[in-house]
Amino acid sequence: MPKETFFNISKEKQQWILEILLDKFYDQHISQVKVSEIVEAMGMSRGAFYKYFQDLEDAYTFTVRNYSNQVHGDIIASINRNRDHFFLGIEEYLAWCGQLSKDSSYWRSIKLLTRANDLGSAKRSNDQGDTSMVEQWLDLLKINQIVMATTEEAISFLYFVMALVMNSLTDYMINQWTAEELVEDFRYKVKWLEIGVKSKANS
Repeated sequence: MPKETFFNISKEKQQWILEILLDKFYDQHISQVKVSEIVEAMGMSRGAFYKYFQDLEDAYTFTVRNYSNQVHGDIIASINRNRDHFFLGIEEYLAWCGQLSKDSSYWRSIKLLTRANDLGSAKRSNDQGDTSMVEQWLDLLKINQIVMATTEEAISFLYFVMALVMNSLTDYMINQWTAEELVEDFRYKVKWLEIGVKSKANS
């Protein structure tokens, strides 16, 4: 987590720093990134970087966490626009991602999160700031008659769905699919979840 001095600067400057960090981290492993590259892009001294972050890993983890929360929120917002058709909301989000410019900041954030070694995006949060997202999620499950025994199970399902989306986007990137192929593959996954997989013995 960044130092208190980072949160004391304006939201605009925080976002500016995050975008620089995203630009440095999204397409290469953290071991390939140097603090000197980041401070040069920021136009700051090396000491200024350590005024905001404990070290490079701290900056990296915060970047992953920030964009993970943003993407999670956008997925929930898309589901909200299709409140009574849970998976259609996710499908529309994926279709939108399939149309993104590969030069856009949002696309870079997705690429950061879909990289196999970026496990920070799966880390579950207990922050109070996530309360609103969880409440929206519980409401969506109720509307769609998806029954969970406890809030903990519902949150586990939230992370399962987010992992499902990231898995679909990873396949999309690796296989260089079209947006249509991305959506078609996601529909297979939805069928498996809603209907199950039939074996020959049961057919």
